[in-house]
Amino acid sequence: MAAVALLIGIYSYLVFSLGILGFLYKNTIIFLTLVYLGGVLWYFRGGLGKVRPASLSGELGFLGEIKKDRISFLLFLILFVQVLVNLAGALGPELGFDALWYHLTLPKIYLQYHRILYIPGNLLYYSSMPKLIEMLYVSSLALQGEILAKIIHFLFGILSGLAIFNLSRRYLSFRASLLATVSFYTSLVVGWQSITAYVDLARTFFEVLALDYFLRWWKSEKSQDLIESAIFLGLAISTKMLALGSLPIFLTLIFIKYQKNLRNLSVFSPPCSPRCEAGCEAGLQYSVFSILIPLPWLVFSFAHTHNPFYPLFSNILDSSHQIGSFNMIRFLTDFWNLFLRSADPIGPLFLIILPLIFIVRNKFKNSERMVLVYCLLAYIVWFFTPRTGGGRFFLPYLPAFCFMVAGVYEVVKKTAKGNILMVFVFLVSLVNLTYRGIANWRYLPAVFNKQSRGNFLINNLNFKFGDFYDYQGEIKNFLKPNDLVLTSGIHNLYYADFPYIDESWARPGLSVTHLLVRGNISPALLKKVNNRPPIYFNSQLNIRLYVLGGKL
Repeated sequence: MAAVALLIGIYSYLVFSLGILGFLYKNTIIFLTLVYLGGVLWYFRGGLGKVRPASLSGELGFLGEIKKDRISFLLFLILFVQVLVNLAGALGPELGFDALWYHLTLPKIYLQYHRILYIPGNLLYYSSMPKLIEMLYVSSLALQGEILAKIIHFLFGILSGLAIFNLSRRYLSFRASLLATVSFYTSLVVGWQSITAYVDLARTFFEVLALDYFLRWWKSEKSQDLIESAIFLGLAISTKMLALGSLPIFLTLIFIKYQKNLRNLSVFSPPCSPRCEAGCEAGLQYSVFSILIPLPWLVFSFAHTHNPFYPLFSNILDSSHQIGSFNMIRFLTDFWNLFLRSADPIGPLFLIILPLIFIVRNKFKNSERMVLVYCLLAYIVWFFTPRTGGGRFFLPYLPAFCFMVAGVYEVVKKTAKGNILMVFVFLVSLVNLTYRGIANWRYLPAVFNKQSRGNFLINNLNFKFGDFYDYQGEIKNFLKPNDLVLTSGIHNLYYADFPYIDESWARPGLSVTHLLVRGNISPALLKKVNNRPPIYFNSQLNIRLYVLGGKL
């Protein structure tokens, strides 16, 4: 898993380098991809030859464990069916709001201009933020289209599940590790994320690895494990800036590990003990490596906005993006709402195990105790995170909660509590699986070519909420190859297959030929079209196309 994560990060930054140099052409990307894959295969040629298929079916291997344990077999069966259900949605056209807003739209714009560029204005203000996974989407759009991008994010869900299993297996039994994986992968938020070209599952994958290697360091105190954990957190930050919130979590845990020496530290105290100095050095080392990975993106942002974390700490974000204040009642009720009543609820399983955690906490090993503290800190970080993302902003911390579910089961598995917990896991997983199956059913006609892509999109996109689609190229028919359309009032422009520039980043003096407006046209724009009627009107999409001509 660690090698996969590093290879993904290296490839992403290679595409980033092409974009900075202005070489984002289809042929260039294909050449880079083939050379990179060839180099990877050549580098690992010896290790690939040592893989023995028999190890997969041996008595002590994965399949062997499943064969000899009926419960494990049922858990694996649920997991397998969930993968198929998620795959059905991943193979269908993209409908996700943020994907159509910027996750896919920005890579498409980069390919049109053949370079990575900062886009000013109040629509695509995320263009300056780290986009490690969007670089993969650039290659996806160049090679195939948005379906390949969706498959990539779907695969990050599977990689996250494998990383959770590997982490759990290091400390728990095979059945408990599989239970942790099923608890994660069958949750509603993972099911939804698996069918979109977002980035949250990729961030989750990197953060699971960061936690895994941090646990190894917690036990061994090997500097290499701590550095690797910081590198994976850096990849998570390069994927989504909100992952910066995980840095104080790990720094706090480092402080806790050295608390016997650090708790009496003050400006009046004598010099630190060697162990205290080691703790300070570990925290500094972790911070440096975590920030070093996303540094190229931070420099890119600073060069264009004079703010390395733009749009954070700027006035372009509305009040929903602001950090909330602390309130104990809200602190408790939001925990309930997060798992049961959010826009993308995680599920009731984690609320059920809370009483069990307090009952069996004295039987936890050091690993479970450390992860329990991690969970508490993770919820505190999420609590102060802007609430624009619902449950998916908590997704990177969900694996730790799933690990705790498995840890509780490991303690009570030989009692009636263990049987009840397992039954509840089965029930919740089957309910979530059924729900996602019903939700993804609509994709099947498009996946099996029983319904055209255009008909599917026109029937399923949310045009009232800002989506756009030029059905059967009706708008494109009015345009010539060299025409440029000024768009206004359209939020999600991924499916616009004609040259356009939005009014939010259009420069004064730019020559445009047409104006495409959603909703009512402003007096200023009406003046520019000389009060002429639109040449095209679509009542379903509520859009109008005007002949404009001239300069802005």
